[in-house]
Amino acid sequence: GVDGVVIFRNHSNLEDIVTGNASNTDGTSTEVIAAAAAGIKQYLTSCTLINMSATGIYVELKSGTTVRWRFPLPANGGVTHTWDPPLPPNAAAEAWNFDPSAAVTTAFCSLNGFKSKV
Repeated sequence: GVDGVVIFRNHSNLEDIVTGNASNTDGTSTEVIAAAAAGIKQYLTSCTLINMSATGIYVELKSGTTVRWRFPLPANGGVTHTWDPPLPPNAAAEAWNFDPSAAVTTAFCSLNGFKSKV
């Protein structure tokens, strides 16, 4: 790694970790992790979604505008998911967004992953 140590971590060096948190009430696509620089891909390793509404929905995780994963999100509930192998983006230099299927009281999304030139 850039700090001169041998890497024995899953997937990436510490300096390549990316995270993001966002909330939504209107059911539109919302950025969680901003796009990386040109040629850089951001792979996801885990996701947590929470629905504070009395209405169940589904949530799409999008790389840019391309749906990469869908989750059922029950009323007043949540879900946590990990990917191994990591979930790849649609393309380099794209933001990760979450898109609830409908307006709710509040939907929360937390993402964790890493960036790579591969």
